[in-house]
Amino acid sequence: MEKKKLLVLFSVFLIPLILMTAGCIDQDSAQAGTSAENTAEESQKVDVVHLSGGDYGYPQPFTIYPRGPGSSKVGMIFDSLVERDEIGIIPWLAESWEVNSDGTEYTFYLREGIIWSDGEPFTASDVKFTFDYEQENVPIAGGMESGVVDNVQVVDSSTVKFVLNQPVSTFLYKLTSFKIIPEHIYENVSDPTSFLDPEAVTGTGPFLLDEYNKEHGSYRFVTNEKFWGPDTAVEAVEFIPVSDPLIAFEQGEIDFTSISPDILDRFTSYPDIRVVQQPAFWGYQFYFNMNKCSELNDRKIRQAFAYAIDREELVGKIGRGAGKPGEMGILPEDHIWYNPDQPEYDYDPDKTGALLDEAGWVDTDGDGIRDMDGKKLSYVLSLGSAEVRIGELIKERLSEVGIDVQVKALESKSRDANLKTGDFELAISGFGGWGKDADYLRTRYCDTDSESGSSVASGAAVFGYHNDTLNALGEQELQELDDEKRKEIAYEMQTVLAEDVPTIPLYYTTSYDAWRISKYDGWMNMYDHHARTHSILSYIERDGIAEKR
Repeated sequence: MEKKKLLVLFSVFLIPLILMTAGCIDQDSAQAGTSAENTAEESQKVDVVHLSGGDYGYPQPFTIYPRGPGSSKVGMIFDSLVERDEIGIIPWLAESWEVNSDGTEYTFYLREGIIWSDGEPFTASDVKFTFDYEQENVPIAGGMESGVVDNVQVVDSSTVKFVLNQPVSTFLYKLTSFKIIPEHIYENVSDPTSFLDPEAVTGTGPFLLDEYNKEHGSYRFVTNEKFWGPDTAVEAVEFIPVSDPLIAFEQGEIDFTSISPDILDRFTSYPDIRVVQQPAFWGYQFYFNMNKCSELNDRKIRQAFAYAIDREELVGKIGRGAGKPGEMGILPEDHIWYNPDQPEYDYDPDKTGALLDEAGWVDTDGDGIRDMDGKKLSYVLSLGSAEVRIGELIKERLSEVGIDVQVKALESKSRDANLKTGDFELAISGFGGWGKDADYLRTRYCDTDSESGSSVASGAAVFGYHNDTLNALGEQELQELDDEKRKEIAYEMQTVLAEDVPTIPLYYTTSYDAWRISKYDGWMNMYDHHARTHSILSYIERDGIAEKR
C-alpha cells in the first residue's frame, strides 16, 4: 500500500479552476488584481470580522438548518479528517492515509496531541463513535452517505480504518463533510436534535461559540486556544443582523458583502475595496414531475420546454447580468469537469413548436393551448415567493408556444416539502452546491439507489425519470478510482442528460464579493464552492496551513 501524505482530488483538473474562480473584474476598475493568489498569506491578524447575520440554528450537526450557510458555522467548531482548499483535498485531523489495492479500505493516521475544546483528548474512538452514532441519528449538516461505509475500526488510539461496501471514487470528498463529534459528550445524548447545551458545541476546530441569539440571528465565534492547527488570522467572527447588507457594508457595519454588476461602479473608485467575481455555483432549477404528468416522460416534450425558456433573458432581467445560462448537462461551465461539447438549447420557439408537433400536441380547438385526446398542456408551476418573477417570465414564454402555466407561489418550506414528496407538476427551486464533485450527476439523476430524489436542499427532485444508459454510467463513475477515466464518464453523463433534459438548470448566479483590504484580506474560495465566508481556511493563517500538509 502507498502512504499518501497529501491526496489531492482532481489534481490535474483543478488548475483551470483556480484561473476561473479568480474571476476578477478588470484590474483598472477595482482592486481585484491579485485574487488568484488571494493575498491570504499577506493578510494581517485582526481582532474581529463582522459579517451579515441570520438565524441558521444552533451550530452543531444535528440542530443546524438544512438550507443556507448553517453548515459552514458547524465547520467553525467541528473538524473533518480531511479539508478542502483552493486546489483540492488536504489533510486535516488526519495527517496521512493509506488506501488498499481495490479501494475498499482507507486507513487514516491522526495527528498527535489533538484535544477537544474542553481539554479531553481526541482519539480514533471519536471517529468510530461519530460514524456509529450517525447510523441512528442522521445529522443535518455533514454526515456520511448511507450505504458507502460498511464499518469503521479503531486500529489504535491514533489510527482508524474505514471499510467500504465497494470502491467509491468520491469517498475522500465525502469525508470533507463528515464532522467528528466528541464521544465523551454525545454518548450520553439520546436526542441530539434537542441538544442545545453549551457542551453540544465542544469541538476540535479553530473557533468556539461565544454567543448565539436565535431571535436576532446573531453569532459570535472566538478563537479556540486549544486548536491543534495553525493560528487563526481572525480572533473573533461576528455574524450580526443587518437590514440591508450593502448599506451595512458601505457604512462599515460589516466587512464583507456580495454585490451585483449593476452597482459595481459604486466601488471602483475605492482603493481599499477589493471586488472579485464568484464562480457560478449557485443556481435555479426547473423540475418536471413525470409521475404526475405522464406526457412529460416524452423527452421531446422536455426538450421543447428547454427551447421555449429564454435562459439568457432570465440572466438579464432577473439576475441583472450576474449569471450564466443553465446547461442541460447540469454542470455549470465553471465546474472543473464541465463538458463543452454537450447538446445546446438556445432559445428557439420554432424548435419548440416543431418538437410539440412531432409529439402530436397541437391546438385543436383554437384556444391557444396545445392538446391531445382531450388533455391539454396545462400545468401548475410551484415556486417560492423569491422566484415569482422567474415564474412569470417562464409563463410568458411558454404561453407563446401553446403551453399553459399557472404560477403558484408558496412559502419556501412548503415548496421544499412538495419537492420532496412529489406534490407538484412543475416547480422551481434555487440552491447551491453546483460546483461540488460531479458524482451528483449520479446521486440526483440515477434511480439505482434510494438517495435519488430524496434531498431537496441538494437539488434532487426528479420524479419518474429513468435512463438505463445513465444508470450504467453512474455505476462506472462511482467505482472508477482513476480521475482521468472518471472525468470521461462524467462527460458522457452530461451528454446523456443534455439529450434527455430531466430537469432544466435555468441559470447560475455570479455575484461579486467585496471586502475592505485594510480590514482583512485573507478571504479564499474552496475549489468547489462559491462563498468565501464559508471556508474555514479564510480565517486561518495560510502559512500555517502549508506547514500542516
